[in-house]
Amino acid sequence: MNNFYYKIMRWFEGRYGIDNLFYLLFCFSAVLAIINIFLRLIYLQIIVYALVIYAVFRALSKNIEARRRENETLENLVIKIKRKRENTILRKQDKTHIYKKCPYCKAVLKLPRIKGNHKTVCPRCKCEFNVRVYKE
Repeated sequence: MNNFYYKIMRWFEGRYGIDNLFYLLFCFSAVLAIINIFLRLIYLQIIVYALVIYAVFRALSKNIEARRRENETLENLVIKIKRKRENTILRKQDKTHIYKKCPYCKAVLKLPRIKGNHKTVCPRCKCEFNVRVYKE
């Protein structure tokens, strides 16, 4: 019996293993499988199988660098989403300023919250545009 475990351990050497993307794929496939219990769609079931197979393929892959890059891409995306959410919360809490996008270069400008119509110059593209503030 010990020989069997040794062979399994040797087979798993050099494999990538389980990471955050594996958990995401597996949980997403589980959610889709639960939804498919009620919908009973063959296409959805195929997607569930494909996600599980891809997650297991990633875990057993010997191409460690490619799997690391895939996981790093996911983690960078999560960091961007968290940062955007934190910025939105901070902007909502700021009672002395408003945040407007420049219609030309899409830069976010932090402007004082003074009621009325104002002309503003974007510091990035130097274009002038009107900003309307409704309440102080």
